Amino acid sequence: MTPAALRARVLRELVLAGALPRTTRWPPVLAGWLMAAGLLTWKAGDVRDAAGAVTLLRVVAVLLATSVVALADDAAANQLAAAPVPLAWRYGVRCGLASLAVAIPWAGALLWVRPGSLAAALSLECAALTAVALAVAGGVAHWSGARDASVAAGPAVFAAAVLASVLPNGWALYATPGDGWAAAHLRWACVLTGALALLAATVRDPAQRRWSRDHRRRHPHPPAQTLDRSDAPPDPRQDGATRP
Repeated sequence: MTPAALRARVLRELVLAGALPRTTRWPPVLAGWLMAAGLLTWKAGDVRDAAGAVTLLRVVAVLLATSVVALADDAAANQLAAAPVPLAWRYGVRCGLASLAVAIPWAGALLWVRPGSLAAALSLECAALTAVALAVAGGVAHWSGARDASVAAGPAVFAAAVLASVLPNGWALYATPGDGWAAAHLRWACVLTGALALLAATVRDPAQRRWSRDHRRRHPHPPAQTLDRSDAPPDPRQDGATRP
């Protein structure tokens, strides 16, 4: 059995055994769902135009994105002990679970508010916010070794969303439908791409980095050796030419 197949088998057995729900923090996610549902119940009936629907759904996206980062917390991420699956697999499963935790209630919010043709662009914003939240959580855990990275990532993403709402027109992310809408969502696409790149860079296993560094320290490359002319073997052609 190949290592990839063995890892997939171990991962499947862990999922079937219910290990993932027991090692993830669901209360913040449930709180985000409840707040989003409460906001929709309170304000969805007051929406009269596209601008109102956009504003409401953007607030829902921020609530969902900042709450699901709790699912990315991995207590074993900074440990060097052997694990049945590598860090990239574990974090990938957690990110997939967080994406589902956003996608399902987000689909319900779209069906509730019905923004029409604006749904795709608003979904891009929600996906970019979620990717940024997971990338920030992964970066905090990667470079600081924190086990509860979501405690810092959630408020940081919320503050970034507030800051994005006051950007000047040339850099605006939260544009209103009409002029500047397409340009703003090109910027959202760039944000999503950058967040995914950062997320991919934060899932390298620290045990692999430590092993590579120690291996280079213990087994340095030998210096290049130069051959002295006095130690070189004699050239048979020259040797035959000098014989009497």
